[in-house]
Amino acid sequence: MVWLLRYCDRCDRYTLRGSCPLCGGEVRIPHPARFSPEDRYQRYRLMMRRMRGKL
Repeated sequence: MVWLLRYCDRCDRYTLRGSCPLCGGEVRIPHPARFSPEDRYQRYRLMMRRMRGKL
């Protein structure tokens, strides 16, 4: 099992659990993805950002 630090946007706290133990909110992994010059999925990430309206 991989232990990754996770961040709750609702209460601004870090945890190792799948949901926030204080507020019960959803958590996300706060670290960016690793960069690779041979990025095979860049096209899909940009497409998803455009669909969400971030670009």
